[in-house]
Amino acid sequence: MNPNLRLGIALLAGIIAAFITIALIETAAHTVYPAPPGLDYSNPDILRQYVTALPVGAKLAVLAAWLFGTIDGVFVACLVNKGRYGLCAGVVGGLVLAATIANMMFIPHPVWLAGAGIIGIPLAAFLVSRLMPHLLRQVCNHAERPGYA
Repeated sequence: MNPNLRLGIALLAGIIAAFITIALIETAAHTVYPAPPGLDYSNPDILRQYVTALPVGAKLAVLAAWLFGTIDGVFVACLVNKGRYGLCAGVVGGLVLAATIANMMFIPHPVWLAGAGIIGIPLAAFLVSRLMPHLLRQVCNHAERPGYA
């Protein structure tokens, strides 16, 4: 397969995986911490009051969604591409970070949560890209042992 086509497919798969993971975790969080009925998302003052009143668990769920989405997306992109891990991490992590910053501009977040997201997302992408060759080597070595077909 053409390497550029493979890279494009890998990036698309990684981005889709990242945003699906984020959506699933945030949907679960909204189930545990539902918004009050009739919440006006267009009113910044009401939205700020709502977010401020959320329990820490709800805010940690948002952070978990961002981080696990990044990890999952970069992992999938690197797995499909099996090379150019830094590029995969940069593109997928960069898009998750850009979407997170856009979300922060629309919905006010506590400073600690915004900081953790801005630092954690690139860090998670970088770590997955650095660990990916070792993970693949371990999987390949394990599969080549006798008795594993």
